[in-house]
Amino acid sequence: MQESVIYQDILQKGKQQEALNFCMSLLEERFGNLDASIIERVQVLNKEQLEALGRKLLKIASIDDLVIWLQQI
Repeated sequence: MQESVIYQDILQKGKQQEALNFCMSLLEERFGNLDASIIERVQVLNKEQLEALGRKLLKIASIDDLVIWLQQI
């Protein structure tokens, strides 16, 4: 069962959702309520991009920096 394509897909989607939840928590903690357009842009990032965002948040100082980073992805 663990080798099935469906199982692997469900597992990946779970990891994706965990990464999204974590990044959204970090963003809201750092910047407060976020504009809907920023939330939408973050929600479409894949797991690897979300992990990169999590690391980058150590250097992102403002919402403007975040928007620039999202535009570069």
